[in-house]
Amino acid sequence: MNKPEIPKNHDKLSSLSDDYVKLKSLSDVGDGFGYGRTRFYQWCRGRGFLTLLNAPSPEMSSRGYMVIGLSETGYPRVYVTEDGFNYVKGIFQDDIKKRMIKF
Repeated sequence: MNKPEIPKNHDKLSSLSDDYVKLKSLSDVGDGFGYGRTRFYQWCRGRGFLTLLNAPSPEMSSRGYMVIGLSETGYPRVYVTEDGFNYVKGIFQDDIKKRMIKF
C-alpha cells in the first residue's frame, strides 16, 4: 500500500526554505554523531527534545531548534536548525563525557 503524499502547499507544514537557511534531518544528525538513528531518537526523547511521537518538543520548537517540514519526497520529517544542531551536539558531547552514552 502506498502512503499518500502530503501536498507541498499544506497549511500546517511550511516550506523549509522560506524560514531556515541550513537544516539537517534529525536522522542525519544521529548518523553523523555515529550513534545510529534509533538510539539517537531514543536519546532525544529521553532528553525531552522529542515527544513520544517523535515530534519536536514545544521547547525545542519555540527556541527554533527543531521544526517539522516536508522532506523531498513530500512526507513530514523533523529537521534541526543550525542553532539546534549546536545545542544538541553540546549536550550529546556532555553526556558522552559523563559516560551517559556508550558506543
